[in-house]
Amino acid sequence: MILQNLSIKRKLTLITMLTSSLALILSSASFLIYDLVSFRHLLSQDLMTQAEIIGYNSAGAMEFKDEAAATATLSALTAKEDIVTAVLYKPDGKIFAHYFRVNTGLPSYLPSHLQGSGYRFEGGYLEVFHDVTLNGEHVGTLFLQSDLRQGLFAFFVSSKLQGFISRPILHLEDTMRMVSANKNYGVRAVKTYGDEIGRLIDGFNTMLSEIQQRDTVLQSTNGELKTRTQELEEEIFHRKQTQEELLNAKHAAEEANRAKSTFLANMSHELRTPLNAIIGYSEMLEEETRDSGKVENVQDLKKIQSAGKHLLALINDVLDLSKIEAGKMGLHVETFDVAQVIDEMVTTLQPAAAKNANSIRVHLEENVSVMRADITKVRQILFNLLSNACKFTDHGTIALNVDQIKVEGKNWIQFQVSDTGIGISAKQKENLFQEFAQADASIARKYGGTGLGLAITHRFVQLMKGKIGVESEAGQGATFTVQLPAHVVVETVESAPSEGTSNISAALPETKTNLDTILVIDDDPSVRDLMSRFLTKLDFRVVAAANGEEGFRLAKKLRPLLITLDVVMPECDGWTVLNRLKNDSDLAEIPVIMVTVVDNEARGLDLGASNYLIKPVQRDRLAVLVEKHRVARSSTITDTNSAPFSYVAADGQPAQETARTRASRTRRN
Repeated sequence: MILQNLSIKRKLTLITMLTSSLALILSSASFLIYDLVSFRHLLSQDLMTQAEIIGYNSAGAMEFKDEAAATATLSALTAKEDIVTAVLYKPDGKIFAHYFRVNTGLPSYLPSHLQGSGYRFEGGYLEVFHDVTLNGEHVGTLFLQSDLRQGLFAFFVSSKLQGFISRPILHLEDTMRMVSANKNYGVRAVKTYGDEIGRLIDGFNTMLSEIQQRDTVLQSTNGELKTRTQELEEEIFHRKQTQEELLNAKHAAEEANRAKSTFLANMSHELRTPLNAIIGYSEMLEEETRDSGKVENVQDLKKIQSAGKHLLALINDVLDLSKIEAGKMGLHVETFDVAQVIDEMVTTLQPAAAKNANSIRVHLEENVSVMRADITKVRQILFNLLSNACKFTDHGTIALNVDQIKVEGKNWIQFQVSDTGIGISAKQKENLFQEFAQADASIARKYGGTGLGLAITHRFVQLMKGKIGVESEAGQGATFTVQLPAHVVVETVESAPSEGTSNISAALPETKTNLDTILVIDDDPSVRDLMSRFLTKLDFRVVAAANGEEGFRLAKKLRPLLITLDVVMPECDGWTVLNRLKNDSDLAEIPVIMVTVVDNEARGLDLGASNYLIKPVQRDRLAVLVEKHRVARSSTITDTNSAPFSYVAADGQPAQETARTRASRTRRN
């Protein structure tokens, strides 16, 4: 009623004051709430940062279950009066280490269950959970609890007051960083206060001025000198750098070459030795399985042989490529019958052709007879081209045409391998002869292979000064043409000693048992066992020696038909044994077949070996060789005027057929 009796002027004044007061109260409350929320957020961020630091320092202790170290890390929180609880939990939720400001045992306010990284306000406390990880692996959880009643007011006041001191210092730091990064001495720090910090800023600005003046004088003084000497210094530097790089590259290349040679030698021996046993025993088991009538196991044994031979081919390709790149691949030139080599290749590849239901057709011109080249590499070239044709052709035809042509007055042997397979596109031809390159990824996945076959073929052709080319279109098959000189000339020729005519008269008195005896010299028991079992089935008497000295003694005693000799043996290696055999007048005429993992055919033939085989040995090829020696010995005994074995090239085909017949009979028996 009193308000009603007031005058209108007083009523308006009173209403205005009430409205203004209410607005002021609401504004103050809003600012207070905003500050409270902001500071609660700052407090939570500060506590989470501390949790991250403590978690990082405790991760190692939790991983190695060092409870004492973890407790010591948590005890450092004594300096933070607002933090009342800190607990490290194992992944299973059990307590690993803890810190309580009041040591009264485990408090009742610990969380009943853990949660992911984050924070929450519980009563008058700020609680933070942080995942402890080590190398990305969760090792535990950290729980921190801060008493807001102790820390809120102190944090509020300190956060406001610290700005008065830290702000000018931080500004000075930013200025120093800018000067250091940009080398701009014209920058000046802004002075805000006249206290010690203000005087520090004045001194800093004065120092910058002096540095700027000295820098300007120094640049102007040294500019001309730098211009005159810069070119000379750069030239000297580049020359020294180039010289050092060349020297380092030379040393690195020499060291790499030595390491590579050692690695290749070790790898060749370590891989081929078990492969020899795998392939050899699987072949023996296949024969015995066939004989026992367990045909269902034959396919499994063939798979073992196929896998072993595939791995062997890969090893041979890598070693051949490495030798070519190192310039250590030489040529051993000899005269051989082209028709015989073609027949061997076709026979070898018949299973590969039959796998995809392909047929192989051979056309040999009448003017093709013999050629002088490296027969091993010619075989490898033909094998790679024909095996590729068989692999990429399905239910088709592979044709091999051999002709002798004349180009610029020189005779060349031309081999053409054609197929009706998938063909090669123009883009695929670009990388056809590159190492480890195949037509495309889809072909590599479907047909397999390493992409080394054509690369090695290309290198071998170049090594013999020949040419190789391809004509093909996608889906239209391919034709590879290889042209090799009919008479390959080696730049540095070391002629092998001539075998000459053999004087077999000393062997005439020997009994038939000794004529059919083969001496196997090898330190590997599995090799001796395989060779003995295989050669025994070919109607030979086999005597084995485990070292070079024993082998030489048995050779003197038995005078065998021939000797198979390994190179890598302890104490007395194969080279030494071969040299002693050929220097002994009583043993010099006995043929020696080198059977080894060491790929050095040229040295073996130069020392007088009759043949050189790389382990694992193809049994059919070994059968052909030993049968030829038996036929040659028999021919010499019955007709003393006949030529020795090394000159019976025209009679190679019948001998080869005899060996094949004997080997096939062995597999059937």
